[in-house]
Formats: sequence, C-alpha cells, structure tokens
Amino acid sequence: AIHRFWQSLGFKMNKILAWFITFNFINITWIFFRAKDFESAIKVLKGMFGFSGLQLHPIFASKLAFLEKYGVVFNPFDTIQLPLSETPLFILVFILVLFFKNSMEKWKEFKLNYQTIFLAFFCFCIGILSLNKVSEFLYFNF
Repeated sequence: AIHRFWQSLGFKMNKILAWFITFNFINITWIFFRAKDFESAIKVLKGMFGFSGLQLHPIFASKLAFLEKYGVVFNPFDTIQLPLSETPLFILVFILVLFFKNSMEKWKEFKLNYQTIFLAFFCFCIGILSLNKVSEFLYFNF
C-alpha cells in the first residue's frame, strides 16, 4: 500500500527500501496478532525499538563508547546465532526470493493443464485429511 501511494505521488521508491518498509510493517503488525493483550504488544514494540535498553556488538565499542552514559550496553550477542547447519538453507531461500519469480509474476503466466489440476486435487485431498487437527483460532483476541 505504501509503495502504491508513493507511486501515485509520482515518485519511484528504491526496491531495497520498499522491501525494508514492507518487512518491518509486517513484523510490527504481526505483533498485535500474536500478543496476549495490547500492553504485551507495546512491551514487545518498546523492546524492538530500544526503549527498554539498547545493546550493540562490542566491535562498535571503540567508536561509540560515549553512548554508555546513555544506557547503551555492548554485548557480543552470544545467544543469538544462526546454527551452522541452517546457514545453507538460509542462503538458498535468500537466493530463491531474490532471483525467482514470485506468485503474482507466476500467475500472469499460469495456464491450466492436467498437471496443475492433479496437483491442486492432491493438495485439496491432503487439506481434507488434515481437518481433524486442532489449531488455535488466530483472531480470537479481537
């Protein structure tokens, strides 16, 4: 929506900036769907934006040491690491997102044939067989 609004004003937004804005918009709005209540959502947002304290990696300590008097902590983030076994998967997914067509681009080229009918029927059958699983209703908080 932001991208379309920006285009309607006659501007062209940088693709990376558009991705960044969209990604963060989705992250922020998703918090309200998953939080138990509004106060919990605000607490998470404060943490995301550094209002509950800010931590930076120690490699920045030499240049930004003056920030310590404002409560900034330099922490090596040892607890937040991508496991080495998942790194190739992360890189593969990143390449897929960047270089392959998305669903809207593929939809423009879509042609109905027996293969797609069979695949759709197969997915439908799997969906029907999965109906007995209990899942939490996502929107019950609203």
